[in-house]
Amino acid sequence: DLARIKPQLPCYYHPHPVYDHFGEALPKEEAKARLGLDPTKRTLLFFGLIRGYKGLDLLLEAFKHLPADYELLVAGEVYGDEAPYRQQVAGHEAEARTHLHLRYIDDQEVPLFYSAADLNVLPYRSATQSGILAVALHFEVPVVATDTGGLREVVEQADIGLIAPSTEPGAIAGAIQQFFRDKAPEAMAANIRAYKDSHSWKEMARQIGSFTAKLGSGQH
Repeated sequence: DLARIKPQLPCYYHPHPVYDHFGEALPKEEAKARLGLDPTKRTLLFFGLIRGYKGLDLLLEAFKHLPADYELLVAGEVYGDEAPYRQQVAGHEAEARTHLHLRYIDDQEVPLFYSAADLNVLPYRSATQSGILAVALHFEVPVVATDTGGLREVVEQADIGLIAPSTEPGAIAGAIQQFFRDKAPEAMAANIRAYKDSHSWKEMARQIGSFTAKLGSGQH
């Protein structure tokens, strides 16, 4: 965006660093038990403030395409009317497997929700970068995301999940199933840890310092 507005300006790009202030993860079995989740099912997580562009409605529709061994955990405050989201799953078979925590989530609760998750889904209609992705990486939870903003660059280059081919619910559901079919959890965990090491806040600060030093010396 900056390059389009002011192409003559020197520019430095760094992906959103991984958040590291939410504390440690809980044992997955404990987290699922506290949230009333079935430990035998795969838990999908949608997390964060719920606005239209974040595509929760797309995920709720996609979830209807998934078999009974999946559960969906939604945690976040709705900006607007929450009724349409509840109505979207009401009366459907997937309703019993959909756990809606439509409220403000305090920082102290974040580890509970992420510790219960097997996969974080980001079905965004639009985005630049994502703070939610940074939280997922802190807790070493892989992601399935839509192809918007800088999400593809992070997810594919670091190999920490999959990008859905479109925002169509069927495409999102297909990417989720492909992830569990094709991606090894051990490999995902190793890839995420490697990404965390190279994308800390300290490393971003170091690189910004290096960039500004070059500006001052006329080396840009």
